[in-house]
Amino acid sequence: MNNMKNVTKYITISMIVLFLTACSRDEIAEVNINPSFPTEVEPIYLLPNIQASMALGTQFDARYLGKYVQYFSQTTAGNAWDLYSYTPASDAGGEIWKTTYYSIGLNLSNVISSAEKNQRYDISGLGKVIKGWTWQVTTDMHSDLIKFDQVFTQRLTFDYGTQEEAYAEVVRVTKEGIADLEKTDGNSNINYTKKGDLIYGGDKAKWIKFGYGLLARNANNLINKSTYNPDKVIEYVDKSFTSIADDCNVKFGGITSADANFFGPMRDNMSLFRQTDFILRAMNGTIFTGVIDPRMQSVLAPSADGVFRGNPLNTAAGTVTATRIPNLWGTVAAGNATVPGRYIFKSNADFPLMTYAELQFIKAEAAFIKGNKTMALDAYKKGIEASIDMVNKYTTVSTTYPTAALITAAQKTAFTSNPIVVPTAENLTLKHIMMQKYVALFGFGYLETWNDMRKYHYSTTVYDTFATNGIAAENGGKLAYRVRPRYNSEYVWNFASLVKIGGDKPDYHTVEMWFSKP
Repeated sequence: MNNMKNVTKYITISMIVLFLTACSRDEIAEVNINPSFPTEVEPIYLLPNIQASMALGTQFDARYLGKYVQYFSQTTAGNAWDLYSYTPASDAGGEIWKTTYYSIGLNLSNVISSAEKNQRYDISGLGKVIKGWTWQVTTDMHSDLIKFDQVFTQRLTFDYGTQEEAYAEVVRVTKEGIADLEKTDGNSNINYTKKGDLIYGGDKAKWIKFGYGLLARNANNLINKSTYNPDKVIEYVDKSFTSIADDCNVKFGGITSADANFFGPMRDNMSLFRQTDFILRAMNGTIFTGVIDPRMQSVLAPSADGVFRGNPLNTAAGTVTATRIPNLWGTVAAGNATVPGRYIFKSNADFPLMTYAELQFIKAEAAFIKGNKTMALDAYKKGIEASIDMVNKYTTVSTTYPTAALITAAQKTAFTSNPIVVPTAENLTLKHIMMQKYVALFGFGYLETWNDMRKYHYSTTVYDTFATNGIAAENGGKLAYRVRPRYNSEYVWNFASLVKIGGDKPDYHTVEMWFSKP
């Protein structure tokens, strides 16, 4: 009986060998093809998830960066991020890393390679610009990145390259993307591309502008370097956005939780955060002496008694009903689908990745450093005006608590004509530029704001009244300059390589970035 089983086994094996010999590898592969689940997806159908991930990765980590830049604080005292520390053995602060290497990563590489193969240069171009954006935000968040020749390979461990190399790679891939977008040959077709490009609807000109905006960010972060070139920054800005109509926004429908803005009440991710006293001082006439910012009524949330208050870092929020500081939606309760939200913290609000206002402040800063205060003042004022227009765009008028109203033309003119806010060119300071940029980026520009704070080393000359309310013991008295790479990839699987760059040290997050050093 056993002999018969063996004979049957050998016959079966022989038949399989004969089958494999007779069939080519391609023919065998075709047997396993399911037409309902293609193994190669058209790049256009990968773009919506890639673009959504750009916003979501930023928003996930904004819950922690928002404390470093003092846009908001935790409702309870002792939060590690309020103390400029981090959460060990956790992916808190690791979403941008995950987004770049996982959520977007290989999908984006496939988009680019497939588009190049089919000469769809508009898609390959915008894909490369997005890739430049991923490297930029990830290095600005974490510093050293995995060596680019090792990314998306079959390696099980990875070595780290320097931030200087990462900055150069951003420039390289972004310029390559712009060059693709500028091509007039090939099979580019806006009607095809707009099916997947939910940001700009396949508009190549706007993606080119976004690319130049990214280059402006990259170049302007290097103000402490001897190679810093303000003229190049100004050139990039002038080739970038020309109005808020060019703003790069990721759209959210807010119909279901899966389609809702991560910051909106439907997702209920922000109920434990409170606006800080620092952002309040920037708008309530403390820093800009006696001048109340007209944006405050829509951007910040008043207490039930109508007074705007801010919570210091590392301080438990109040509980008295009338004076309790509301969350960013203007309530004191958990979020749900019936809460309307405010400003950019609404379930159906678009999320900005880059704005015209931001770029005008970048130009103002570069022109100021260059010594052209007339140009700096012009860009500075345009930045404020664009920010006011953007706030109006996101404001939903409400006559019930917490009220919100559109900023009138008269209010806008009065604010931008006040010499305390918009002085003469001779009296313009870096404090003016950076504090107004700080206000303009509230709610979305967390990483760009942190870049600015770090390159000016948290200076109170620039960031007037900036102060901590305690620093974690492991910091050794130092502020945070970087976020550790994602725990569940780098610390779990790639720890030996992390040790080489000091990632095992308890104060690694306080080590200054290359971009902020001379």
